[in-house]
This record gives sequence, structure tokens and C-alpha cells, in this order.
Amino acid sequence: MYSCKEQHYRSAIYTPSLNKYSVMRLNLMSELKEALHDGQLHLYYQPKLAFQENAITTVECLIRWIHPEHGFVSPDEFIPLAEQTGAIRNVTNWALDVACNQLNSWQSQGIQLGVAVNISAMDLVDMRLPSYIAELLVRYKLTPNLLTLEVTESAVMSNPENALKALNVLKSMGITLSIDDFGTGYSSMAQLKKMPVHELKIDKAFVLDLASNKEDQVMVKTLISLAANLGLKTVAEGVEDIESLKLLNAFGCTKAQGFYLSKALPADQFNQWYETFNQNSKLG
Repeated sequence: MYSCKEQHYRSAIYTPSLNKYSVMRLNLMSELKEALHDGQLHLYYQPKLAFQENAITTVECLIRWIHPEHGFVSPDEFIPLAEQTGAIRNVTNWALDVACNQLNSWQSQGIQLGVAVNISAMDLVDMRLPSYIAELLVRYKLTPNLLTLEVTESAVMSNPENALKALNVLKSMGITLSIDDFGTGYSSMAQLKKMPVHELKIDKAFVLDLASNKEDQVMVKTLISLAANLGLKTVAEGVEDIESLKLLNAFGCTKAQGFYLSKALPADQFNQWYETFNQNSKLG
């Protein structure tokens, strides 16, 4: 029933994955707070290639939960649970703290990178978030422009009035703001031009088959042009081949990320990858 309501379908075929209240899911909900304290959650880092500089200038921070009993738990599994229970605030605060600490570590090594952290709709309208971020920036001696907050288009549109207020506060602090999964939500052009953001992330649904799909090429080119006309930068995710990377560069995309460059890596492995990347020819 709830699946039908969420998807606006008249009927649905039952599968176990639809049961949000299975024993395992209930256990995960209760164990998430403990996982934060026990070090079961980790941040992995996926590089973003800036075309103009032909360099890695930013990384996206992605959460990985390695459960002692269940092993790897997908973010698609536990992030919605965290949002349902309100635990997402603790998860986001943890991720921001770890990301800023890593930024500080990289700077001490002479590595100049920015980090992007995903926040949920609940985080976005939590007015405690700006002050918490301000504390982290002071603690780790970071400038605000090194931090990007990624929020999905659907999260903004779920409560556009409050979301816009929150985005304006964060932007006034000098933080970079990005609309994630752009092109898959329901924002209108009128709403888009009001959003106080710096960049649009083109959803991987339009990028995975970019090299071979003419319709995707038209869509991506249109989104990049739209963003440019609004004074916004663009990031394409889901790049899995050199042909797509070269097309994005030709279309005027600002940055790209995906498995062709690298999957998300723990910090020590990322550092090795980053050093190797900088030693080799970067754009194929």
C-alpha cells in the first residue's frame, strides 16, 4: 500500500524489498547509532575531474557501512532508514566532521582538494546545520569554499520555501551548493532560477550511455547549456568510458566523475590513486 502511495500506482506486486519493517531493517535502524560510535561507518572519496584545469580539484564523499554481521550495507538500504528515524542528522554531522578532518589532513600534505558532502531534505531545513558547519571550519582551519553541499532536486522541491531559506544561509557563508541528480526531479524553470546554487549535477541516467545514445547527448548538451546561461557550473556523474568523457568536455561540462576515472576509495587508497593520476597523462 505504501509503495503504491509513494509511486502513485494503483497496484503493486509484493517483494520482500518493499517491506520497510522487516526484522533486518528494524535491527539496522536500532544499530545505526551504535555503528557511528563503533567506527563501522567510513567515508570513501570519488574524484571529480575539472576539464579546464585538467586536474582533480574535488572529491565526493560517499558513506560505506561495513556491518560486523551483514558485511557491506548499501547506502540505498540504510540512508532511507536514517531519514525515517531522524538519525540522518547524526550521520550527516559525522560525515561532515570526517570530511573536514580529511581536508585538513590533505592540506597539511600540500594536497589542494575540495570535498562534496551529500545532505538530505531533513538536513537542509535544520537550521542547526549552518552553525555546526561554521564550528567545523574553525576547528579544522578551513575556508568555506572548500566545502560543497550536494542536495537532490527532489529534496529541494519537497519544501521549496524553507529549502530556499536554508540554501541562502549556507550560500552567504561561502559554501558551494550543488543540485544533485538534476534532470530527474520536478523543478520548473521559474523555481530553478530562484535557487541560490553554484552548480548542477547531471544524473548518471543521462551519462551512462552518452557515447552511444544520441538522445542522451541532446539532453546533456541542453542541460549544460541551460546551466551556463544561468551562470551555473555542471558536474556529470556516471562516466564509464573515455568517449563519454571527451563528449562532456566538448559540450562544455565543468567536471566529471565516474568509474572511468575511479570508483570511490578509502582515503589511503585515494591518496595513492591521486599521486598516480597526477604523474600520468590525465585526460587520456
